[in-house]
Parts: sequence; C-alpha cells; structure tokens
Amino acid sequence: MDNYLRRLTLFFCLLPVSLLNAQIDFVSAGYQVDGISSYLVTFTAYFHEEGGPPVRFGMDDTLRYIFEWDFGDGNTGHRPVEMHRYSMRGTYNVTVTVTDRNDPLQVFVSDVMPVSLEDVFEVPNVFTPDGDGINDYFIVRSDGVTPLTVTVFDRTGNIVYKHTSPVISWDGRNPSGTRVSPGVYYYIITSQEEIYNKTGFVHIFYGR
Repeated sequence: MDNYLRRLTLFFCLLPVSLLNAQIDFVSAGYQVDGISSYLVTFTAYFHEEGGPPVRFGMDDTLRYIFEWDFGDGNTGHRPVEMHRYSMRGTYNVTVTVTDRNDPLQVFVSDVMPVSLEDVFEVPNVFTPDGDGINDYFIVRSDGVTPLTVTVFDRTGNIVYKHTSPVISWDGRNPSGTRVSPGVYYYIITSQEEIYNKTGFVHIFYGR
C-alpha cells in the first residue's frame, strides 16, 4: 500500500501545471514601438479576471489557449507576444482573439487597438562606448526598413566606421576592432529616401 501511495503521489507531481487557472473575464492587448526601428512593434496579450489588473499571457498558456493576432496590414500572428515589422507608416487597427482549446465556445476578442506609426529619424550627437551599459552605442533611429549608409570619419579624414543596413548601431570600434579615441567625429548618412540624408558631428566620451 505504501508503494502504491508513493507512485500515486509521484504521478500527480509530474502532471503539468497550467500557469493560467483563473477565469478570464476579458482580454486586452498592448504594444511598444522599437527604440531603433520605428516600424517594428512588440504586441502583448493580457487577460483580466474579476475586474483585476491586466496579467500578461505566457508561452505556457498556448497549451490551453489559441492566440490569433490581426495586425491590420494583412498579416497575422499566433503567440501571446509577437514582434511585427510594418512596411510603411500609417495607422493600423490591431486585435487579438483568444480561444480556449478545451471549450471552443469560450472566445475572447480584444477591443480594436489603433497603432499609429510615423517616420522617425534621430541621430545622436554624443555616446559613450565604455561598456557600462549606458549610451554605449551610436544608434540611428529610423523606420528600420530603408537601407542607410553611414560613414564616420576622424579628424584626419580616415574612415573609422562604414556600414549599410536598415538598422544602424555602432559600438565605437574601428574596422580592426579597436575602440576609437575620444573626440569629435564627422558622419555622413545617405539613403534612397531624402528624409534620411544627413551630415553632422558626434562626440565620443569614455568614463573616468
């Protein structure tokens, strides 16, 4: 009998435990625009119970629930947290539908969430690539879709950095992998879109 009870206890301990056991009253969604690419958006689904605060769904909840995102541009997603890249600026109406796998009649649809995306072009005039985790990169924020060519020169006219990509993030190192000296550097940014053409100066500092 003791062996039977031990086996029974072990059996129950090994059963998967759902992270979401509460009764859902409704679902909602939120979003955050990327800090570099202004067309890249992270969407998150939340559940609410008995009028309580929103609680984020996790990947384990896909075992019980089906997630269907409509990003408003003809594309869809199927995870509780989705990263989606739009191809152009505009306002998109986004919804998420959550269905209980065990009870297909339990369907929760979020309110329509308008997401407005605008062209953004921001170039820093200073950064400190000293590895302290604060302002370590020269980040050019744009739409993240249009390729940019960034060339950085030192005071003598030597190229210390050149790169073409829709996303620009420079760690302050030259082509040989050595950190450049502190000082003022001149940059040229070119692209096929006139809005993303720019020249200027960036100051590089290191912590004391």
